[in-house]
Amino acid sequence: MRKFRKTAHGAALLALALFIGACGSGVGGDDDDGGGGGNGDAAGGGEPVASQLVLGGPPECPERPFCIPGLEETYGIEFQEFKPLDVAGPLTVRALEGGEIDVALLFSTQSVIADRGWVLLEDDKGLQTAENITPVVNHNVHDGTVENLLNQVSSALTTENVTELNGRVEIDGDKPADVAADFLESEGISGDGESGSGNITVGAVAFAENQIVAEMYAHVLEQAGYSVKRQLDLGSREILQPALESGEIDIAPEYLGSLLLFLDPNADASGDPQNNHDLLLPMLDQRAIGLLEYSEANDTNAFVVTQETADEHNLQSVSDLAAEM
Repeated sequence: MRKFRKTAHGAALLALALFIGACGSGVGGDDDDGGGGGNGDAAGGGEPVASQLVLGGPPECPERPFCIPGLEETYGIEFQEFKPLDVAGPLTVRALEGGEIDVALLFSTQSVIADRGWVLLEDDKGLQTAENITPVVNHNVHDGTVENLLNQVSSALTTENVTELNGRVEIDGDKPADVAADFLESEGISGDGESGSGNITVGAVAFAENQIVAEMYAHVLEQAGYSVKRQLDLGSREILQPALESGEIDIAPEYLGSLLLFLDPNADASGDPQNNHDLLLPMLDQRAIGLLEYSEANDTNAFVVTQETADEHNLQSVSDLAAEM
């Protein structure tokens, strides 16, 4: 598999940029307002930026509608090469940092994006679905106290504060349980004074954000009087969802769009969280699982580039990847 060579490619781009500058191109475009700095100018006659770049992401990217098929259909983008890595994990992060790939599929709340000074490209045509963090609860433990406490947690979560909390675990090395407890205290959320009882198992997939939010659920439930067991190192939704349906796991944080498409790949998932929530309700109810109030925190898929790549190709949005060079 041919790796992208930045040095040679950079020299070629410099020569091309000088030629384009001499020809006077670089302004205008198809937009009515003439904005966009010339990105997408069909009269340029060159190759799209994406055709010179390598995309890295999860192995299922070539089949998933939010990834390569969606990029082709929604944006008309085809990359020079796709490099299968992991699901927004260390392999993808290292590949972007080391120049093995030029564009990475990460999650919008990953602290590494701001920490490295990387650029999250705006999904200006709305390819990605709304992935608001939402509690799911097996009907066997779903009572008024559980619903009230978990909805209080959801009401406090935003994309910004979740990103900050992730940084405490991913960068500073703090424990998810400590981060969760500190956040709940700062927000004045507590299960003290409630009268819960019984055994509850809280589950999470093994990445920082899911573990932090699951710890918030567990913490307030324990304060309310429930006996809580934690299973916070599950490998994937393929493990978590059957465990929720069987009652092995009672409560977990989930993501609206991804869960909807997991249960029905042909579902009309969109960037509207209420739409995704409403479509999920009957699907989960059939499985004896309740869906509570979703939070403002939207951890959606995001295409990310280094600042160097953004500057070199004038990239701010995903549409800019279709601009001709």
